[in-house]
Amino acid sequence: MDNTIIRIGGAAGDGVQSAGLILAKTFSRNGLYISTYNYYQSLIRGGNSWYQIRTSEDIVKNQGSGLDILIALNEDALKRHTDENINEGGASPLNGIAIFDGAMITQYKKNSNIKYCPVPLRDIALKYDKNPLLKNTVALGSTVASLGIGFDIFSNVIMEVFGKKGEIAELNVNAAREGYDYFLDNYKPYKKLRTVKRKMYATSGGEAVGLGAVNAGMQMYFAYPMTPASSALQFFATHAKKYNLFVKVTEDEISAINAAVGANYAGVRAMTGSSGGGFALMTEAVGLSGMTEVPLVIYEAQRPGPSTGLPTKTEQGDLNQVIGAGQGDFPRIVLAPGNVTDAFDLTKEAFNLAYKYQLPVFVMSDLYLAEHVETLLDINLGYIMDNGLIAQDNEENYKRYEFTENGISKRGMPGQKGLMHNEDSDEHDEYGNVVSDQITDPKIRIYSVEKRMRKLNDYIKNMPPTRTYKMDDAEYAIIQWGSTRGSVEEAIDNLREEDIKIGAIEIDHVFPLNPDIKNYLKNKKKIIVVENNYSGQLNRLLKSEFLIDTDFIGKYDGEAFYPEELKNSINGKINEKYEKIKIGGE
Repeated sequence: MDNTIIRIGGAAGDGVQSAGLILAKTFSRNGLYISTYNYYQSLIRGGNSWYQIRTSEDIVKNQGSGLDILIALNEDALKRHTDENINEGGASPLNGIAIFDGAMITQYKKNSNIKYCPVPLRDIALKYDKNPLLKNTVALGSTVASLGIGFDIFSNVIMEVFGKKGEIAELNVNAAREGYDYFLDNYKPYKKLRTVKRKMYATSGGEAVGLGAVNAGMQMYFAYPMTPASSALQFFATHAKKYNLFVKVTEDEISAINAAVGANYAGVRAMTGSSGGGFALMTEAVGLSGMTEVPLVIYEAQRPGPSTGLPTKTEQGDLNQVIGAGQGDFPRIVLAPGNVTDAFDLTKEAFNLAYKYQLPVFVMSDLYLAEHVETLLDINLGYIMDNGLIAQDNEENYKRYEFTENGISKRGMPGQKGLMHNEDSDEHDEYGNVVSDQITDPKIRIYSVEKRMRKLNDYIKNMPPTRTYKMDDAEYAIIQWGSTRGSVEEAIDNLREEDIKIGAIEIDHVFPLNPDIKNYLKNKKKIIVVENNYSGQLNRLLKSEFLIDTDFIGKYDGEAFYPEELKNSINGKINEKYEKIKIGGE
């Protein structure tokens, strides 16, 4: 695949992400696929920050492993991303061209693999404005020129981004044009991207969750801000008037989830979201949803823990927390999108599942997926809303928690005529009457627990088939969940070029697990589970569910998998030779 990887490096406060998004939009408006990666520290200013865009006329599934073009906004970025001894999170150093301010960065160690292209970024910027961030626009102009792309679409993106600021937009276009011309006057283009005339959409995982919720009929969103779940909150807040949403930033996560439970109880489709530390405060109300059988959708965007952990990094360390949230046994469903399209589709699915089965449904993301941008050719806006079983007015002998064969009973909405009943967090009988403080048949507790858990039996029967990738002739199987999908698929493609027959089982319906998974694991030479965590949380679940032997590849440095490093790790596992440990003299 002919693809190009560009990285903008600088410090927090340098406008790295804003510049990256302008470049990403420019590529998508030229009909190119993109996949981005946002690397930043938990700092307002300073430190090391970079934004990476991978682009191609073919689909790109991840941020890539190499690096073709570097835009260095300070001296540290130039050194950091051209030094072969620095390998942050699996990212490869530059092997292409470096664009930087030659007047500001004069001392640097040259690497023979790199073509250095100094541009007077600050001097050009000062011709138009004293804002130091204007030099970023000049650098972007030089970068667009280095890729042989026309200026018009790029300038339109700039006008769109700065359009509400009047004269500032025009100043940025003029500065970008001079940076564009300066590069062409002094250097040869690095390459010419083959652009395509087609309409593309560019959106992030957090935005896709928001779009999916709106498409599913969500009317209320309650949350307390926490990275990386805040990207969805920001989407809802930005578009609240357009989509007629009620968005409430509550005083804490406890209030957020209880408000969402209350809204869904009243018949309004509502949602809440947080990350691991904030979600920890929500667990009691998860149990409230489970006991009262009130539908609830929870967006859980993971980051490294415990406690505050790494607020601006990615990990898949919350699966145990989500599956175990709330004391006691009660059903829940966990979905984990593998890319931006999935984030949209599975959020829609989550609402229907929550309302059909009257239980909490989780949409699990992570910082990598929530904050990275992908291009889409289209999104499926079709949706049939399923509000589940609703009782009719004046229904005779109404039992809110009737012991049905599939565990699903009819909901009665507040205000419906003739449907008086109790909904309580205590254990109750079919009518909702509390049974914990009265002499009654002890079997009611048994019947109630089994009634709730039967919902999962029905769900499992109706689950969609597990997604797979190149498993038809695979001798080796990779199992992954969530956002690792793109890197796993590219690693598999690269391994197959070396005649290794390998495929992937891609689990996006994480709990309960689909029984069909076991069918894909028969007669495999090796089963390798890939996760962005230390302990192998899905791996343990798979072992307990299917009693299989697996190898495990984990990553827990706060960064996403890079396809090249993952390919090497998988290759290492395939070529490892194990001796069976003899137990008890066997």
